[in-house]
Amino acid sequence: MRRELLEESGIDHVGELQSLGTLQRDCEAGIEGNTLRHPQLWHLFLMRADGPLPETFDHVAMGSPEEDGLVFSFSWLAAGDGIDNFALPYRQAIERVRIALLAA
Repeated sequence: MRRELLEESGIDHVGELQSLGTLQRDCEAGIEGNTLRHPQLWHLFLMRADGPLPETFDHVAMGSPEEDGLVFSFSWLAAGDGIDNFALPYRQAIERVRIALLAA
């Protein structure tokens, strides 16, 4: 998880991770750059930043031939922001994070 976080966001997190379980997702062909339909198993973790992070930032991905050079743009979702416009697996992941944050 730490390697993926670093490769895809540039965030080098060394602190504690809280497992939020897994989600199964079927990726459809032709959506989000997928050329073939395939299943995915998402392992979800909650991390708490050790210091401030920028409100928005871009990062050039590294680590795999499929992602090298892709530019990922990040912004944070506020606790009260709506999630209706997100696809189902993303809504499910966001809800797990929100539940974990409320329980803390």
